[in-house]
Amino acid sequence: MIGLIVDVEFVWGFQARVVGLSKTSPSFYYPPPTTFLGAVAEVIAKENNIGEDVGKLIIDELSRNLLALGLRPLNCVPIKYEDLNRIIMIRVSGNEIKSPLPTKPYDSFDSPARGKTILSSLDKNPPRIRWLMVFKSDEMKVVNSILRSKIDEISLKEEHLWKIQRIGSKESRVSVINVKKLKRSDLQYSEKGYVITNYSFPVSSLSNGDEIVRRWENEVYINPFEENIYSLNLRDNRNYDIFNKYYQNGTSYLKVFKIPIMISALNPPNYSVLLAGGWKAYSTRYEGRLEVVIGK
Repeated sequence: MIGLIVDVEFVWGFQARVVGLSKTSPSFYYPPPTTFLGAVAEVIAKENNIGEDVGKLIIDELSRNLLALGLRPLNCVPIKYEDLNRIIMIRVSGNEIKSPLPTKPYDSFDSPARGKTILSSLDKNPPRIRWLMVFKSDEMKVVNSILRSKIDEISLKEEHLWKIQRIGSKESRVSVINVKKLKRSDLQYSEKGYVITNYSFPVSSLSNGDEIVRRWENEVYINPFEENIYSLNLRDNRNYDIFNKYYQNGTSYLKVFKIPIMISALNPPNYSVLLAGGWKAYSTRYEGRLEVVIGK
């Protein structure tokens, strides 16, 4: 078992929109857990010369090895909004391309309102978020046969996290400012009783509890512990991906998370959680305080 603490600095915020809610879909308060795993997977894929389609399968391998993943804001408030963006429209009817076409410029563009999230700093520093992750091991044998044709084993290193450049869309630029790898001896875990956390956590892990310091919201994310988030058919080069699972198999592929929203830099949100059966709290002492994240 290993743990990783990652502090990330955002340029302005990020764009990670709810899947399938038309072209005007809103953004989340924070990057979903699978979006962060995707940022890690992108670095690993580049290191091993793996293309985008097959590279998505690395997220499955990370999820299979994942025990806990939570985030907390260090100095910022998320502000969701939608603004108009000029985009190229791609329309195909049968085998005929309807747009974009140089002969039909007015039919080739659209200007929908697209969701984004600004992270507004509460101090003089750029907006920062901390992730705390716990994995079974930093050496992962690849299970998926398609990915295994490219790579046999994934070795999760600190340098992978240092190389993260975006979390969300290509405009969601970030800079990693701190990475700390935690050994098994640095981590403790409990399966019963109350714990106090200021990291995001699955609502299903909550048997009972209450806010100690406000404020907390709910957001629905793709389940980061699901072992088959992505699947790929190389024969027709199609992803049988997130969309169908999000809407047709929602009970198993979605999880509601409690997320912390900072109101004051002096009083970060805290939540008292009575652990439900099957869930664990992983804790470590870091920078003079106790960091607690809830997982399986």
